[in-house]
Amino acid sequence: MNQEVKDILKEIYAEHKLNEKDLDYSIAEQHKADLNRLSLLNNCCFFIVDLHKFEYLFTSDNFKSFFGYTPTKEDSKNLLNDNLLDSKIHPDDFIQYKKIQLKVGKFILTQPKEEQINYKHILELRVQNIQGQYIRVLWERQALETDKAGNLWLMLGSITILPDQSNRSDLKNFFINLKNGERIDLSSSDEIPVKLSPREKEVLQLIHQGLLSKEIAYKLSISVNTANIHRQNILRKMKVDNSIEAINYAKHAGLLD
Repeated sequence: MNQEVKDILKEIYAEHKLNEKDLDYSIAEQHKADLNRLSLLNNCCFFIVDLHKFEYLFTSDNFKSFFGYTPTKEDSKNLLNDNLLDSKIHPDDFIQYKKIQLKVGKFILTQPKEEQINYKHILELRVQNIQGQYIRVLWERQALETDKAGNLWLMLGSITILPDQSNRSDLKNFFINLKNGERIDLSSSDEIPVKLSPREKEVLQLIHQGLLSKEIAYKLSISVNTANIHRQNILRKMKVDNSIEAINYAKHAGLLD
């Protein structure tokens, strides 16, 4: 996750302060046992997020059989650094997934405190399974426990393998108000689109073709230094860290059409 995303997440949760003396972690232990039993009965993995420690507090045992991967305590120690199954998410879905996370945090924490527990976030995306194939899953999150003052503390998540495994690239992304059934769609983007210059678009296309800066410079009759400057400008405008992320971003944004 790039530094800007981390900074935004820190800002979102800056006012979300929980007092550990008010938190009864024995409740979490009860939930863990119940969720492990429930995971044995269906095609669903469960996890619990601790918004006090910014950790994944629990992941059900069946992650191993579904995804060939059992998240460890170290793997999921800090939500601001690494996130559950990041390495398994389809590269074409990954950039959008990161942006969605920011929208989800902003939406929930701007709702009245007494209403926050009523919302479930539902997201559809593609994740690599134990056989190395990308499968469509439903990724859901909702409040599980609050502290004594009603602040969100534990969040329950589930990842379910969908019966519809059609090869679509669109991601369902919405909230459901569990109290009144209202649906709030988060799919429409409220972000300023990335604007590339004609030359930057040419460079991006050549990066997509796998050309190195030296080859791009020769192809466009520019210096290698100029080609590198265009590369850096593209990464800066897209707010990504490398060319792979830039190409994934460009595919999602339609910049390679």
